[in-house]
Amino acid sequence: MVHPSTYLHVGDSFENAPFPETPLRENSVIAKRTPQTRAFGNAPPMAHGIQLISPHELPDRFRQVFPYELFNAVQSKCFAAIYRTNDNVVVSAPTGSGKTALLELAICKVVEGHGSGQFKIVYQAPTKSLCAERMRDWQKKFSHLNLQCAELTGDTNQAEMARVRDASIIVTTPEKWDSITRKLADHHKLVHTVKLFLIDEVHILKDIRGATLEAVVSRMKTMGADVRFVALSATVPNSHDIAIWLGKDHTNGHLPAHRETFGEDFRPVKLQKHVYGYDGLMNDFAFDKALDGKLPSLIQKHTHKKPIMVFCFTRKSVESTATILAEWWTRQRVVDRAWPAPLQRTPVGSKELQQLVACGVAFHHAGLDPQDRHAIETAYLKGNISLICCTSTLAVGVNLPCHLVVLKGTVGFQDGQLVEYSDLEVMQMLGRAGRPQFDDSAVAVIMTRSDKQERYKKMISGQDVLESTLHLNLIEHLNSEISLGSVKNLSGAKEWIQRTFLNVRMRQNPKYYKINGVASDGGTEQRLELVCERDIKLLQEHNLVTDAERISCTEYGEAMSRYMIQFDTMKLLLSIPPQAKTEQIVSRLPVSETFRANYQSSTPSPRLPNLKIFE
Repeated sequence: MVHPSTYLHVGDSFENAPFPETPLRENSVIAKRTPQTRAFGNAPPMAHGIQLISPHELPDRFRQVFPYELFNAVQSKCFAAIYRTNDNVVVSAPTGSGKTALLELAICKVVEGHGSGQFKIVYQAPTKSLCAERMRDWQKKFSHLNLQCAELTGDTNQAEMARVRDASIIVTTPEKWDSITRKLADHHKLVHTVKLFLIDEVHILKDIRGATLEAVVSRMKTMGADVRFVALSATVPNSHDIAIWLGKDHTNGHLPAHRETFGEDFRPVKLQKHVYGYDGLMNDFAFDKALDGKLPSLIQKHTHKKPIMVFCFTRKSVESTATILAEWWTRQRVVDRAWPAPLQRTPVGSKELQQLVACGVAFHHAGLDPQDRHAIETAYLKGNISLICCTSTLAVGVNLPCHLVVLKGTVGFQDGQLVEYSDLEVMQMLGRAGRPQFDDSAVAVIMTRSDKQERYKKMISGQDVLESTLHLNLIEHLNSEISLGSVKNLSGAKEWIQRTFLNVRMRQNPKYYKINGVASDGGTEQRLELVCERDIKLLQEHNLVTDAERISCTEYGEAMSRYMIQFDTMKLLLSIPPQAKTEQIVSRLPVSETFRANYQSSTPSPRLPNLKIFE
């Protein structure tokens, strides 16, 4: 029997461990590395100066959700705020510190307070893969409470919407919930039965997609009188701004939400982080090749002969990097090798993989045969493969932790273009480092260009201040609020914008926000009023909003909101003459020159019927 004082990190171990069903042993790494946990006689155990709480404090029906003896320090510190109150809560803590259990506690609180079952819980994560992971987990975990889960993403079709309406827990992305709430007439009952709104990875506010999250949460604050918000964030320096934005509850919005912050010392596996910058004016493909020459020495420097994961930006790079590392390993003396030789051969169909797995190396990407992919994952967990080269997709949805993570470059493909990884993608990849049941430390290495080095150092140290991006496409979100009827005039627009994270941050850092046509030397309220005036006027000039004293959307403004069309695209569509032929449309729209040339050399097509709405 394990003594209760050894359970400091049990909540964490279930979150990240590759074998969650494996029981902890007295001589396990976790049991050894908890000197700060103490239990004197009958005194409750402590960790980080925090008294640890047992799940046995919960009603019997909830204990099954938390299959361990004690909550860890993070969970214990947040327990009262989340389970004993209905206040909004913001928690900022490192990856792997057991934050998911906090969301589960909040769900139990709703179930306890609504015996009738007349409630909806919305869990919002930034990616479909995170949604799928949470859906799989919670479908099992809450089945005994008769809580049905349903996934609502861009892939959800109309037939599946019935299941969403019947579900108690809706797992979704900001973009999809934005789409649902814009069509309030279709989903009025669904939206107004939401009692708990869970925001995972709220630090995406600073990414361009964060504007959608910000608009959605601000909208829910307006639409749902008694919605509770629980927001989780990676370590950020200004989580207090998120607390101010969310407010204490629906009747005390002028007070901040309850906030808890935890530093790196609460990470269950201590993570050493290194950022290496390299000069080079070559393109991204040539730069990736240049990094091939730097990679072996970095691995040699940071390896402890434990599992390694190398993230590459293309499938071709994944395969070539794996080959280079296998050849390098073969040339090394046995005593100098960065990982051990496999004890067993891994059966794979791919000829390229057959050569690599003999060296304890494999590659992993979406183009791999499913059987080979499964064989690689199984061999990696058994220790017969020590190094996997993979694309960023392996960072989510597949539980393959390692000791050393290397980001070989910091760009990836998005919508067919090479762009810098988002903060979320980087943190998810680095989150693979650390195996709570086997390690007490891990290493993360980022290889990037010299001019990006400082950015990644700030990111991984948690010093990157969250700023709003709502001002970059404010007009689209304002039009949606007018369409919903929550903004009926300039005064209403000002009230709406004052409920946004943009309002909070502009007061803290006004010089950061440069808005076209609005002077940056005025006060925040004056500048926000001016931007509302400007955008309403623009919407009216383009016949998207009426000129009446009480403004509302025209049919074009309604279409812009319902189908989530950008303002500039809407202007182009409205500039197309009635009954336009296809060649006229092609000449107006911002299509590529290749498409235009191909179209002009082909036979003219008939008029497009789907533009009838704009005639």
